[in-house]
Amino acid sequence: RHDTYPKRRGMTRVPELMAAGVTVAFGHDCVMDPWYSLGSGDMLEVAHMGLHVAQMTSQAGMRQCFDAITVNAAKVMGLRGYGLAVGCDASFVLLQARDPVDAIRLRATRLKVWRQGVLLSETAPATARLSLPGRPAAVP
Repeated sequence: RHDTYPKRRGMTRVPELMAAGVTVAFGHDCVMDPWYSLGSGDMLEVAHMGLHVAQMTSQAGMRQCFDAITVNAAKVMGLRGYGLAVGCDASFVLLQARDPVDAIRLRATRLKVWRQGVLLSETAPATARLSLPGRPAAVP
């Protein structure tokens, strides 16, 4: 905060840490507070910003950024019962995306949110209608 211009940003060497085997997680702390009123608590937004700031825009880098908000974040927080396996607590968000890259790139619609096996939220899938000759009319 006390730098003259240009101000330095406090970003560590994320790709290098990941390559060295360090578990790196991304988080978000400022959500509608006096210091930063643009925070939304949206972890896909965090991954999107993280991949740009850390210059991890390759396909592999984007997948690593998705892991940084999911698998790695659960490890760092010491969550028990995390994951998609028998015996886990059935808390998850179902995204309208083919893979982690599309989830971040398209800011995927959150189709359903489950917490400990209870459906908390549901959203209709997003669709786009195209009006281009020779192209399909809808894209899921």
